[in-house]
Amino acid sequence: MPTPANYQFDIIVIGGGPAGYAAAIRAGQLKKRVLCIEQESLGGTCLNWGCIPTKALLDDGAFIRKLRTNAAEHGVSFKDLSIDFPKLISRSRAIADKLSKGIAHLFSKYGVKSEKGTGQLLGPNRVKLKSAQGEREITAEHIILATGARATPLPGVAFDGVKVITSREAMILPKLPKRLAIIGAGAIGCEFADFYNAVGTEVIVVEMLDHLLPNEDEDVSVVLERVFAKRGIDVRIKTKTEKVETTGSGVKLTLSGNKPGTVEADAVLVAIGVSGNVEGLAAPEAKLELFKNRVKVDPQFHTNLPNVWAVGDCVSLHWPMQEAMGGHRHPDLAHVAHHEAVACVERIAGISKHTLNYKMIPGCTYTHPQVASMGHSEKKARELNRKLKIGKFPFTASGRALALGETDGFVKVIFDAEFGELLGIHMIGENVTETLAELVVAQKLEATEEEIIEAIHPHPTFSEAIMEAAGVADGRSIHL
Repeated sequence: MPTPANYQFDIIVIGGGPAGYAAAIRAGQLKKRVLCIEQESLGGTCLNWGCIPTKALLDDGAFIRKLRTNAAEHGVSFKDLSIDFPKLISRSRAIADKLSKGIAHLFSKYGVKSEKGTGQLLGPNRVKLKSAQGEREITAEHIILATGARATPLPGVAFDGVKVITSREAMILPKLPKRLAIIGAGAIGCEFADFYNAVGTEVIVVEMLDHLLPNEDEDVSVVLERVFAKRGIDVRIKTKTEKVETTGSGVKLTLSGNKPGTVEADAVLVAIGVSGNVEGLAAPEAKLELFKNRVKVDPQFHTNLPNVWAVGDCVSLHWPMQEAMGGHRHPDLAHVAHHEAVACVERIAGISKHTLNYKMIPGCTYTHPQVASMGHSEKKARELNRKLKIGKFPFTASGRALALGETDGFVKVIFDAEFGELLGIHMIGENVTETLAELVVAQKLEATEEEIIEAIHPHPTFSEAIMEAAGVADGRSIHL
């Protein structure tokens, strides 16, 4: 076995998504000899097939919807509105391509080497690289596994990429479907329901749990359900998909529960969750420990192997981390992957012991209205048996929201009544994904409801609703 001085690299990163490229860039900034292995385009699923291109589509959809439904209210009239669906798709792809090239530029800037191919862990310090040039073994003092995740299929139903699709195919369909069924009403399912409804597709959403966005505060889910129903989306909550059959013209779903029956559509998007990309990640002799198709790590992102680490969506948290998160599973979010990667590299470099507070992970859903949250829902907060202060401020009372014509939604804040600690924040409305950052920083700095109220918020802005909601909780809101 070579000594550290003889390793080809200080760090090998397997995977070039939000976790992998962040780890590689941070290591490069710290003057480490780094190799990042990515089998497709730099940026991974998030940049190329998820977070970024979907937001381009969603903003296009919101623009189209506003023209269709609110133009006259804003004093605008026109005779015909036509949609060039392929152009919408190509715009989102161009944005993803531009950002992927930006990562390549940053790699060059910080001296990070990259290879297009697959990496397999052979054991501590050893990776087999398979690329178009063939196979070879490479070595490093540290190896970071950051292979991400992919869509989980419905049991017994295989993806075919045409009629039974994932979010990846949903953003590059060759033509606009007349009817689209979506199984799963988490962030991915709701975002695609929002987009396709906006561009004219008939959309059916099937969710077996009690609400859309079942991990969000119930008050938020109820508002989104009402908005979706008003727009003509067929929302079927408490409904289970028993069977999916492909037909000559599309698919046929057999449903049971709250809204039983059959549904026919051109295609079905299955959005029930993701599974870690761990098949073939490690050779059997490496003896990498997995748990439920994820790489098992400790709170410092160590695997069971020395100097082998794992971060991002391929990770499974063992019980101390589960406990730290209040019993929740690992949050499969790009921003979590990013911060885990940076924290892991800085720990390797010996310059930081930065940790993540898994109880306070911000989450965003880019439907219109948007959804943004952090911390405990009201139901969870009450289960903690703490005295609570809860404030809720509707956007119908916001001058900025009225001016923009976007009054659906509210800001809801949950505080500990004794100490003023921020326990949860739940918002639905225009641009709430942007205003959430204020409360992320507030919680990090341990701000109380009094400090949030007394911080001068600019007028007129959506951010004032945060100040007002805190004021409601403390009995001193001015505008409600």
